[in-house]
Amino acid sequence: MRRRRIWVRRITRGIATIAIGALLGFLVPTVARDLSAQPEAEGVVAESPVARRFIDAFVADDQAKLTSMGLSAEIRARATKFKTDYARIDPPVHLGAYNAGSVGFDAYAAHALSANGTEELLSWRVISTGGRATLLIPPVPIQP
Repeated sequence: MRRRRIWVRRITRGIATIAIGALLGFLVPTVARDLSAQPEAEGVVAESPVARRFIDAFVADDQAKLTSMGLSAEIRARATKFKTDYARIDPPVHLGAYNAGSVGFDAYAAHALSANGTEELLSWRVISTGGRATLLIPPVPIQP
């Protein structure tokens, strides 16, 4: 009986040693990986095609397209005024997007040359929902 207890104790100690070794072999690399510096994971949100059609029509003052999109007369008038205030406008560049369910927010910027010859950087925020888009913030020049 005494020999049996000695062998059970030895086997138990061996299994415990192997278990602790396996646990440490798993935990040490896992903790080291979790505590090391890692780049932030950012979700990439694609540009809304509705917002892109809107901003292209707005910058080009395409009244037919703006009307077909169901936009208000105020926004169509703002597009006309915008087109007359600037001599040349580069194609808008998509800066980023944020989607909150069925509502999408897109940001755009474009380099423009005003009618009096000064260069400006314009920015827009477009909100799109349900296949419709509208201007969230009117174009505002960015001061360097």
